[in-house]
Amino acid sequence: MGWPTALAVAAGALATMVSGTNTCSQWAPCYREGYCDASAMFCMWDLCDPSKSFNATSCWKPEGCVNQAVSFDSVTDVVSIKKYSGNPNTNPFVSVFEPDYAKIADGKLVLEMPYDSKNNRGFGSTVDSSHSFKYGTVTARIKTASIAKGVVSSFIIRSNLVGDEIDFEWVGKDPREVQTNFFYHDILNYTNSKSFDVGGDTSAAYHDYTIVWASDSITWIVDGKKLRTLYRKDTYDRKSGEYRFPAAEGRIGFSVWDGGNSGAQGTAEWAGFPTPWTKDTVYRMSVDSINIQCSGDNPPPASSTGGGKDLTSSATSKSSTTISESRPSSSSNPPASSHPPASPTASSSPAPTNQPSPSNPPSPSNQPSATDSPAPSNQPSATDSPAQTNQPSSSLPPPNKCHVVKVTVAA
Repeated sequence: MGWPTALAVAAGALATMVSGTNTCSQWAPCYREGYCDASAMFCMWDLCDPSKSFNATSCWKPEGCVNQAVSFDSVTDVVSIKKYSGNPNTNPFVSVFEPDYAKIADGKLVLEMPYDSKNNRGFGSTVDSSHSFKYGTVTARIKTASIAKGVVSSFIIRSNLVGDEIDFEWVGKDPREVQTNFFYHDILNYTNSKSFDVGGDTSAAYHDYTIVWASDSITWIVDGKKLRTLYRKDTYDRKSGEYRFPAAEGRIGFSVWDGGNSGAQGTAEWAGFPTPWTKDTVYRMSVDSINIQCSGDNPPPASSTGGGKDLTSSATSKSSTTISESRPSSSSNPPASSHPPASPTASSSPAPTNQPSPSNPPSPSNQPSATDSPAPSNQPSATDSPAQTNQPSSSLPPPNKCHVVKVTVAA
């Protein structure tokens, strides 16, 4: 079965194949990777290709940011994309892979990766926010799945349509480390990544991971300690004449995937290999809670989402973070991004994404794609230290102007 066919089957609908100069119809208006359909798997913003859909309004619109404090104590906090209605107020997170191994259990969001015997590797999970996000502060309390070499866990903000990304990532061969990275338009730059020692096994205990994203800077924080700040002014590329700084609206996501058995040498060396498996092995990444504070730059639309549901507000939520300095770990070889798109291709290096891109048909696997690879393990980094003395003050962005659709605060 080819990957486009697998997409059609996974959609659970009679998706229409597009060929030649054919376009999508009004009955199956949304185009994605060679097929047209009317389901969330095809129409959801950041998955749907507006240039090839039936008309300019076929793809669902970006939902905009809302302040949310989600403690994952309700089964409705995450829903399979096959069951997603398009109303982000009902389900704050969407599991984008089929089969779906993400669930709510014991007050946690759990992303599982069991063994896929057919492909001799793990089949992971990816969960994305149902609201889009641009600029603000996001804190997630996470226990990683990276208990063994090869197991990769990710917490990211990603635009698939543009290729901008900000991330935290953990690999099984170095469970005490967290890696910070960013991408602009999917351009690989191995010097963008920096690694830091968290002070303990990230798969054994929960830690608070924070991304503060503003129009002119990005700060990565762990347990209240500032690890790193990137300034837009420092990303200027003289050759292209542009600032290679992530600035595109995207989604907040979590994922777990098998980097050790990806088939890509660079990826396997970066993650650790081979990933240990038995037929009963299941690796689990757990998210205890997430707090999303919007900057107010992309509030939700006044009336409806792309799925046709009205946005309603009910309360406001506020948070603060105390920031202190932290030094980087001793690692001198930070790799590039390795977030898993949903489809493998003929070769084997990961692209910096955590869900299907319009150019790579998704499959029943969330393994890395063939287009990009992390830096080989012997590649030195150009930089491996936090920003210098021009760090900003420890204050967070000003209070946001977004509205809350759901607030669940743990006691």
